[in-house]
Amino acid sequence: MEEEQTKYHSNTELKGVTAVNGLVMGVARIYTRGNININAELVGEKQISEEIRKFKQARKNVSSEIDRLSDFAIAREDSQTSDILDTYYQILRDPELEIAVLALIKKKKLRAEKAVYDAFQKFIDLIKSSEKAFLVTRLSDLRDVRDRLVQNIQQLAVIASFGKDAVMVADDVSPLEVVTFARSGVKGIICNSGGLTSHASIIANAMGIPMIIDTKMITRLASDGDMIILDGYGDQVILRPDQEIEATYIRSIKRHREEEKQLRYVIDKPAVTRCGQPVSLQANIDFEEEILNIEKFRAEGIGLLRTDTLLMNSGPVGMDHKRQEEFCQAAFSGSGSAPVTIRLLDVGGDKVLDIKTKEANPFLGWRGIRILLDRKELLRSQLSVICRVAGQFPGRARILVPMVSMLDEFLAVKNELDLMQEQLAKKGIPIDRNIRIGVMVEVPSVALQTELFAKHVDFFSIGTNDLTQYTLAVDRGNNLISSLYQPLHPSVLNLIAMTVKAGIGADVPVAVCGELAWDPFAAIILVGLGVHELSMTPRLIPKVKQAIRLHTLNEMKALTDSMLRVVSHEESAGIEADWRIRFDEKIKEERVRPLT
Repeated sequence: MEEEQTKYHSNTELKGVTAVNGLVMGVARIYTRGNININAELVGEKQISEEIRKFKQARKNVSSEIDRLSDFAIAREDSQTSDILDTYYQILRDPELEIAVLALIKKKKLRAEKAVYDAFQKFIDLIKSSEKAFLVTRLSDLRDVRDRLVQNIQQLAVIASFGKDAVMVADDVSPLEVVTFARSGVKGIICNSGGLTSHASIIANAMGIPMIIDTKMITRLASDGDMIILDGYGDQVILRPDQEIEATYIRSIKRHREEEKQLRYVIDKPAVTRCGQPVSLQANIDFEEEILNIEKFRAEGIGLLRTDTLLMNSGPVGMDHKRQEEFCQAAFSGSGSAPVTIRLLDVGGDKVLDIKTKEANPFLGWRGIRILLDRKELLRSQLSVICRVAGQFPGRARILVPMVSMLDEFLAVKNELDLMQEQLAKKGIPIDRNIRIGVMVEVPSVALQTELFAKHVDFFSIGTNDLTQYTLAVDRGNNLISSLYQPLHPSVLNLIAMTVKAGIGADVPVAVCGELAWDPFAAIILVGLGVHELSMTPRLIPKVKQAIRLHTLNEMKALTDSMLRVVSHEESAGIEADWRIRFDEKIKEERVRPLT
């Protein structure tokens, strides 16, 4: 009853997870795939050939449909979407699926639609039973191809035209649907579920469609035709906003559009402070599809190449050498002559790993380097790939060791690297003797001993997410204590400052690759602390670059000093609010007098 009452309230707010940043207001269009009513009646012997013909014709029609979507992607020069659409051809032409469908028609005398549905369902059930969470985000690909084949057989329309003001509201969406929405000019997408690593999220990002996922009940609370606001900067959705809220967001949308124009001007400018201090802005890369964004947003190399999802997608972790090598090669090729920092496998904690032992506190348990040193075949597999690729791109590779808590762990990895280099050299495989190896500073014990570590490492890279979590003893995923998760807390900043001091003293570079680097306010503070390498999602680089170019080092240091002296979260929030007001004023000034 409470849900029914909420459904019609004005200003109904829902929290979600932003998959693609953006701020839009439009008309909610509830999207559900066409109802699939499978006819389970068997056919006679004489009808078998006709059912086979229906299946083959439907497959041909869906292939043509994918062709049209691919043409649209190519016209936008969006090669990553084209690559993902290619996977749909692979599904359509999968010989095992075809054999399964034809066998169900010929041997069990099922109608074409039933045979397609049952054959696909068998594959879907196999994925579900694997209990690997990372595969769940791929289920929509199979379901989408299945449903389109069935609907084609039944001559059902897949997607109607929703209009230019549409904000799509759905339980979940597939990659093909996202591309189709883009062709229709929809403003945004909001889903009950979904994953940040799904093909749908990747394509929405490539298409520039703001997207919020994991709202849990958007389809139950929204009605078709409702006015709706998608606030990707605040991770929230507002249903049926009143006039006051509408007016506020109209102003915000206008301001964001003006900011985007300014950012297009900034993107080709160097990342230097107003007084001339260069800051290296690098890319965090999770998937091969993101590599094109390195050049697009002018990232200065890759500051964090995550391999976790790729390796887990390989099945037995670390066994797919070819796929690992192709991914690393693509990363080096796509980043010009700049450095590429490859983080070793970092699973455990909140990241998927197929282990049977349940840990009471996984964040303090078997994860990161602890797993790699216990399962050295995983470590050696990855080091082998990295060394082989580094030999093809000499002078550019950096290896980052995650979740280190004591020096012995790092030295053990360094020894394994030396042994791997020798093994490959003896086999005549080209190697790079100058691979740099660094440590991730994400555990306070490392930050407190950075002077010791600095004698052995080639660089430091600070993972602010875990460093905050372990310093403040706060699980950032726990809503009961989420307000205590404060990445700019003086204790966290002091640990970063200690790391920078140790790095400067030993001439060891210090970078930040955690989420703190993504926010302009936090980036200014980090540069004020002496960090001159920041790594982030590529599309966030222009905003951070803009902030850096509009401030002098003295201004940054003054802000940093004030944050180091705060005694309460309220005081910190006040300093941040004041800075953001001044930052907006600086941006307005530059619209009148652009920075040279």
